Amino acid sequence: MKDKEFDAVQMMRRIRHDLSQRYLENLEAKETDLHQIREQYGIAPPPARTTGQQ
Repeated sequence: MKDKEFDAVQMMRRIRHDLSQRYLENLEAKETDLHQIREQYGIAPPPARTTGQQ
């Protein structure tokens, strides 16, 4: 395969791997990151799920 200057697939795999490792080491990091992203972009948190009701 030809070497590319920029390989988006490889970059996304690296990001996914790094985040996966980070979230496995610190379980609260994912929630913290999501909270910060929601504040930064003005995204409302998802509604609370209820069990047993449809």
